[in-house]
Amino acid sequence: MMIKIATGCIGHETNTFSPVKTDLDSFQGKKSRTGLKIGSEIIDTFKGTKTITGGFIDAAAKLAFELAPLIWTFATPSGAVAQSAYDYLKQLFLEKLTEAGKVDGVLLDLHGAMVTENLEDAEGDLIAAVRDIVGDDVPIISTLDLHANITDLMVEKADVLIGFDEYPHVDCYERGWEAAQIIISILRDGLKPSMVIHRLPMLIAPPKQCTFRPPMKDFIDLAHRIESEQGIVNVTVSGGFPFADIRDAGVSVVVTTDNNPKLAAEKAKEIGDQIWNRRNEFEVTLTPVKQAIQYAKEIGEGPVILADGSDNPGGGAPCDGTVILQTFLEENVQDAVVAVIADPESVQKAIEAGVGNEVQLEVGGKIDDKHGKPVLMAGVVHLISDGCFVNKGPMGTGMKTNMGRTVVLKSGGVEVIITEKRVQVLDQELLKSVGITPVDKKLIALKSAVHFRADFESIAQKIFEVNTPGVHSPDLFQYDYKNLRRPIFPLETEETEFLGETRFLSQ
Repeated sequence: MMIKIATGCIGHETNTFSPVKTDLDSFQGKKSRTGLKIGSEIIDTFKGTKTITGGFIDAAAKLAFELAPLIWTFATPSGAVAQSAYDYLKQLFLEKLTEAGKVDGVLLDLHGAMVTENLEDAEGDLIAAVRDIVGDDVPIISTLDLHANITDLMVEKADVLIGFDEYPHVDCYERGWEAAQIIISILRDGLKPSMVIHRLPMLIAPPKQCTFRPPMKDFIDLAHRIESEQGIVNVTVSGGFPFADIRDAGVSVVVTTDNNPKLAAEKAKEIGDQIWNRRNEFEVTLTPVKQAIQYAKEIGEGPVILADGSDNPGGGAPCDGTVILQTFLEENVQDAVVAVIADPESVQKAIEAGVGNEVQLEVGGKIDDKHGKPVLMAGVVHLISDGCFVNKGPMGTGMKTNMGRTVVLKSGGVEVIITEKRVQVLDQELLKSVGITPVDKKLIALKSAVHFRADFESIAQKIFEVNTPGVHSPDLFQYDYKNLRRPIFPLETEETEFLGETRFLSQ
């Protein structure tokens, strides 16, 4: 009889400092970029894509097991999830799991940093609820984002947790495949996973979690070397999500062995100690916007990329910050583009004006006062688009993106892409879809912290992580943490002498 494995996702990366509300509409309505997929819709959406669930689907065909899709939804990162929204989606998920009947295993596609109004650890709560239904003998494996804040409950209730190895997340498909291979090894070959977590008293801002460069690259390389050793099933190094004000936010190392918890603990601590000993290397250096512009003017060629990580919608920011746009206009820069500013009101007025016509708009700065004031901008409506395109770069290849109605407004040498929805720029196709060729630009401002590097680093003459305000700023000292465990580095240095805590919690 063929092995039957259930799969699904309720996904969100929660920035508890974000002013952007996360309601049910964020998961399944007009604000959602993916919508709510149920049953076979999941297969139709992800088949042939380089995603986690795409990996599950291909593995099912190759390894000869039946994949039973439940529900899949992922809201754009934002503030704490409304409890009513989570409760509804959780109930639907569990109903579909019950309807699926007896299953031999569960493959979850989760993030690992979802916080609701009442729960610091929504993923742990969901995994525990799944465990209650399937029982202790059915393996549960979940993939997790590299920014997961991994909790004791997640480790206790899952059999294996598999975090991304790469940031930008260009290995989602591979991690899906890996999860499927491990669950089949449990079911067919008698693998007995022992999982241990070693949690460090340490926060890392997103730019320094990038695995394309040291120090993070060195620890991922170390994890891969340890994974090649006898008896090691998986090694996950999670940078954590520092913008979630919860107790367990921060860095952790999870090691899974084949029935050897002592070995798992030794290896987890070995990696954790090395991270801790190099903690000062994670300091972030930001560049003033005008300094980056001056560099572009002096060098005379591009693209010079300004990463506006503080207003990164992929980390919960409003995506309507205006500091770079305002400075571009003041400095009269040429061959420049700002991608993107989410401002439905300005989109509507530009569409009413029509392509080729002049319009005066107050662009951006409408969600709060932390990301710059609205910019009074007179320009020509250069293009109107439905905002839909397909990713062609290395991250999420084949996935459709819907920005909502989108316009390009041009003022002098500056073009700004204005969208209805908050969208992180991680693929060149976003610009190309609205008639902008990235390699032809001298200055490109992107609302992204690191993901843009997956497809833009190869064309960039220079990349600056610029100093702009916002709720995703890598300056961690500006946040008023109330629930985070203390002391924790870098917020405290003198008191933070311990090297972490190791927990034996797996099934």
